[in-house]
Amino acid sequence: NTPDIGNGIWYTRAGNFFVNSEGQVVLGNAEGPLLEPAITVPDNATDLGISADGRVSGRVPGQTDRQEFGQLELSRFINPAGLEVIGGNLLLETDASGPPITGTPDTEGFGKTLEKFLESSNVDPVKELVTLIKTQRAFELNSQTIQTADETLQVISNLRRF
Repeated sequence: NTPDIGNGIWYTRAGNFFVNSEGQVVLGNAEGPLLEPAITVPDNATDLGISADGRVSGRVPGQTDRQEFGQLELSRFINPAGLEVIGGNLLLETDASGPPITGTPDTEGFGKTLEKFLESSNVDPVKELVTLIKTQRAFELNSQTIQTADETLQVISNLRRF
């Protein structure tokens, strides 16, 4: 489901596109948000595809050549970590992220669009598990240190009473 956050431009790293009942290309599912700039595909179009440079095209009955229906546009940010996560794979621009820098896929500084590919995870599970174990051990050690310090202070406090 798309979060109800009002109007505006949302950003995403997701690349799962669908064509809704009105022929518009949308993100996520048939009820997802429209792309900007909008891309409309004729009802009778077949063999839809997206080229490396982001051109959406397909075949229309009666035409021998592929027809171009629109062009995808990519955005990048000076500080992508500053984007506000709003759910549903959507992000909002913030002052911390800086303004979007938009461009065409497969041009300088922008990635290619690859059809029928999913982005791999950028997390190494083994490395993350090792880090988790190290963190847990450090927490246990710190807890024992605090407990020992507390017991020592309690002994010192009791000695002062005598």
